Amino acid sequence: MFEAPTYLAITSIAVIGTVHVFCVSFFRRFPAPASWLSDFSSGIGLGYAFLFLLPKIGELSAGLAATGKWEHSLYGYSLLGFLAYYLLEAGREIGVDNRLSLGLDAVALGTYNCLLAITVMQATATSPELYVIGTLAYSLHLFGVNIYLYKTHPGHMSGWLRTYFVASLTVGILIGLNADKSSMLYSIATGLTGGVIIALSLRVKLPDRSSMNTKALLIGVVFAAVAVVVTRY
Repeated sequence: MFEAPTYLAITSIAVIGTVHVFCVSFFRRFPAPASWLSDFSSGIGLGYAFLFLLPKIGELSAGLAATGKWEHSLYGYSLLGFLAYYLLEAGREIGVDNRLSLGLDAVALGTYNCLLAITVMQATATSPELYVIGTLAYSLHLFGVNIYLYKTHPGHMSGWLRTYFVASLTVGILIGLNADKSSMLYSIATGLTGGVIIALSLRVKLPDRSSMNTKALLIGVVFAAVAVVVTRY
């Protein structure tokens, strides 16, 4: 039915989806390694935002500029996504579970999962090694996100949130198989999500320095940089 890269992409997303399913169980059984991996994944999130997502938005903006469409709007959408998430986050106490935080996290991470799946599905790489590196980076990044969500929404993350995140990955697969990569909606969604992920990394995933394993964070940044270089070339 599909070409080999499509099967590799679907396998990659299936592996990423297992993080949502088993992350809570891993954290309960191995709290110390899970804490280290959480700080490590914060570094991956920051590296991913600045070394991959923002340059990607620049590429999309350049493509739109070549056709005379909204030359700089995607960075505006990124700023809008950042401010929307940041200001809403500022309105509630970090670590406190309430409807606002639950809805905000569900929408932000659900959209992120969907776009992640679209990105993987539309990758043109045919080398299994590139998919392995990308899958590992995405999985470790989402591990840290899930740990934070479990600490903030323990009851929901033990139940429907995990199913919701896996479903959003599935929606991304379907969109990635059928959507036009040059679609304006895809570009706008990427821009908005870029701002959300930056805000998420800075305000939510990145812990206070006093409680953070700095080495794990920096190793995560280096890992993200290497992953970006390898997957691009």
